[in-house]
Amino acid sequence: MKILMILIISMFFTLSVISYAEASCGSANCNLIRGSQSGLSNKGRFVVDLSYRYIRQDDKKKGSHDFSGDVDVATIDFIAGVIEPRHHRELKTINELAQLDLSYGVTDRFTISVNVPFMNNRRHEHIDDIGGAPFFTNQDGSSGFGDITVIGKYAVWQTLKHQWILGAGVKFATGEFKLLNSEGKINEPTIMPGTGSTDPVMSAMYNFSFIPNKLDLFVSAIHRFTTKNRLDYEFGDTTLLAGGASYRLNEKINLVTQINTRISRRDAYRGMDVPNTGVTFMNLTPGVVVMASDSTSLYAHVQIPIYQRVNDVNLVPNIGIMMGISYGF
Repeated sequence: MKILMILIISMFFTLSVISYAEASCGSANCNLIRGSQSGLSNKGRFVVDLSYRYIRQDDKKKGSHDFSGDVDVATIDFIAGVIEPRHHRELKTINELAQLDLSYGVTDRFTISVNVPFMNNRRHEHIDDIGGAPFFTNQDGSSGFGDITVIGKYAVWQTLKHQWILGAGVKFATGEFKLLNSEGKINEPTIMPGTGSTDPVMSAMYNFSFIPNKLDLFVSAIHRFTTKNRLDYEFGDTTLLAGGASYRLNEKINLVTQINTRISRRDAYRGMDVPNTGVTFMNLTPGVVVMASDSTSLYAHVQIPIYQRVNDVNLVPNIGIMMGISYGF
């Protein structure tokens, strides 16, 4: 039971790498799937997970290179129906997410999972109207309930040492996506708690028990097929790739290390590419899981950038943290 709990928790941060910046104002909590959506639960077993994530976004990039110039980015004027290039100058975004993940084992091979990002806070700073009379503002962040994802996962192959899991689900448009900025206009899509679109999601995961009850190796892939929302805005398709290991140090402590890669295509508005959107990020994610009991565990992870590439110029995240508690019954 402990090994199953460790595997589920070790994948929590793997699938939350999508939380890194979508575009200009850094919707660092726009996720595909997180929490217990990855591993399987035993038949009749619930896993409840509560987590908190913090990501600071103020490093500058031009392509894949560090950049010391101004990060001037586009926005969308939804009233006029146009893209406004070089609308404002990015300075910093602080992203915070609190999320509840629920997982239930329908059978030993089939699990249903739900993730509920109930708190999405983005404190955002930029210089507005850079083509006219520039002024600083920190009033255009956002806060609210995010998009709920439901996914079913099935073990298509399962032995004592091998496990292949395939999953399919839907991200629902439950989060706010029409919040207004300080000027009374619809804020940037990438700063919103939700995307406004209902998107299918597919996933695959392989786990290999290299040393039973001691060392597990795993790889995973997940893809979100995005659709347009009611504002005619479409976030780019996003793919997550991950690989890592979980090592049981002793009865209470497990060490987890992962390499996470996220690839997001450019966003589109009314069929036109949106500047400053689309990224490729690779991160090293070490972490620790402490088994407080057979049913309760505490965990913490740190996400360290290895490679970051943006289209045009943009701000990118630096070190991010995640901590949480998981309970199974």
